[in-house]
Amino acid sequence: MNERLIHQIRCPIENRTQWGGHSDAAMRIADTYRLHRLADLYGSMGKVIACRLDTGESDNVLYDSRPSAISHQKNSENYFTFIQITPADMTPCEAEIMIKVARMSYDKGARNTDGFGNREIIKRLSWEDEIAQSKGIVTNVRLEGNH
Repeated sequence: MNERLIHQIRCPIENRTQWGGHSDAAMRIADTYRLHRLADLYGSMGKVIACRLDTGESDNVLYDSRPSAISHQKNSENYFTFIQITPADMTPCEAEIMIKVARMSYDKGARNTDGFGNREIIKRLSWEDEIAQSKGIVTNVRLEGNH
C-alpha cells in the first residue's frame, strides 16, 4: 500500500495514517494532479481539476476555469474541491494538507456557488503556513480595526 512513500521533511505526522502513509483521497488527488501535469505540461497550466471531498476521486476532466469546473458538477459542486494546475508538483503530503483544509472549510459552512464569488481559500506560501492552516491556526492576519 503506502509503505514505500517517502514523506517531505515537514510532513505533519498527525496527517499520516496508522501505517505511516497518507489517505487514499490524498493519494488519488496527487495522482490526478500529476497525471494532468505530465500529460500536457504547458497546456495544463492554469487549468482546473475537480476532486471529491470524501474520496478524492476526479472526473479526470481538465477544465478551463474554476466556474467551468463548478458548472459541470451537476448540482453537487459543494462536495468537490477545485484545484488549479500550477508549475509546482503536488505530493501526497501536500494533497493531504489541501484536502484537510478543504474539508475543514466545508465543515465550517463554505460552499462553492458559481466560482465568481470572492470567497476562496488562498494557498499559503510556505510549508509552515500550510501546516498552520490545516490545524486551523491563523497567523499574520490583519483584520479591519485590528491594527
